[in-house]
Amino acid sequence: MKRNMKWSLLAIGTLSLAMGFTACEDEPDKFELTGGTPTIKYIRPQDVAAKDSLLTSAYTGAGICIVGENLTSIKEMYFNDVKAVLNTSYITSHTMLVTVPKDIPASNTGKIYMVTKGQDTCTYDFKVLVPSPSLNSMKCEYVAVGNEAVINGQYFVDDPNQPLKVTFTGINNSINVEVPRANIKKITQSSVSFIVPEGAAEGQIMVETIYGSGKSGFYYADSRNIITDFDGPGNAGPTGVVPQGWNISAKYLTEGGISGAYCQVGPAETEGGWIEDLKLPFWCGNWSGDPMSITEGAGVPIRNFIDFSDWENMSFKFELCIPSSNPWSAGALQILFANYQQCANDSWQNNTYIHTSAKGGLDLPRALYNPWKDTGSFDTADEWITVTIPLTEFVYNYDGTKAPNQMNPSSFDSFVMWPTEGGVKGTICTPIFRYDNIRVVPNL
Repeated sequence: MKRNMKWSLLAIGTLSLAMGFTACEDEPDKFELTGGTPTIKYIRPQDVAAKDSLLTSAYTGAGICIVGENLTSIKEMYFNDVKAVLNTSYITSHTMLVTVPKDIPASNTGKIYMVTKGQDTCTYDFKVLVPSPSLNSMKCEYVAVGNEAVINGQYFVDDPNQPLKVTFTGINNSINVEVPRANIKKITQSSVSFIVPEGAAEGQIMVETIYGSGKSGFYYADSRNIITDFDGPGNAGPTGVVPQGWNISAKYLTEGGISGAYCQVGPAETEGGWIEDLKLPFWCGNWSGDPMSITEGAGVPIRNFIDFSDWENMSFKFELCIPSSNPWSAGALQILFANYQQCANDSWQNNTYIHTSAKGGLDLPRALYNPWKDTGSFDTADEWITVTIPLTEFVYNYDGTKAPNQMNPSSFDSFVMWPTEGGVKGTICTPIFRYDNIRVVPNL
């Protein structure tokens, strides 16, 4: 019995030793942290085609290849004061592939710091370049003077040696109104909030940092290509601004607005189905003649006063307020443009042209805006926001699938927007939608 146990233990030991040798043979290049001191000879791009180009600097987020000796002794690496992620799969004794951290350093010393297994620190001169500010959007493009505005973007750096500056430059640099330092309330790498100063006027905004300057891809108080801003005497288009359609329950109010009157639809109870009282229509035409012959006033086709020849480089915008008392939690906001012939023969009166072909209408492409989808409910906390949707995103059908048809420059005669269907499910709600400054503007 003892003999058998002895032989069993010997067999197990032999098997374990064999498995150990096999594991070593299977992973001959397995990373092992080594002792000693690393040496960097040079740094080059990761792209093999550019391997002869030597780098002394790189932008945040760039991939680089470090060439040297004993690089497997590096336990941690910092670019200035920002720690890099080291992937041991891309580290050998002679090369290391690493990405310059995207976070902006608080202190730009111009060095790489390498911490070894023995906790020693070595340095190498290498400058991290930070891009100039990028101004992507404004929480609300119609914030009044004296109220707080928020700009979202990237690379907002407030260096003590060169503080961040915000300037309203107007249209074609027509003004130069700097936001007083006391008006700037908060700065992060991705946003800056400030009180809009006296003298701010329509146009672009510029942000300057120690790394350069950048201008907004939007206009503050944008009045370009307004389809309707609800401030006119009772018609639509360039000489008036109230849309025409069949939603007689829509209200036109000024209290709580941001630039004159606005349109309110709702409250109306919905589970995401068709609710006429939540529809905002803008139909072209009248009761006689060719709609395209109308050049102003009620029923003028939108493309008669806005140039859509380069529509793929334009965006649909509007200001939106959804009160916290009446949040939105069902149906996608469908935004649809239509050529006047696509809603001819009175089909605009019964809405058949905006349904799918299965319901007897046309498969017209549209945008679907549903910010409640991920959170279950959405409101704007009683504030106004700016919604921006590139026209290239008008590609969906009534049910949320991709539409079989595409828009073209003749698609922009009428439009309608209303929360319904869109391929999303929600919970019953009684939302209120407040709209203002509906427009289609060129992308900057």
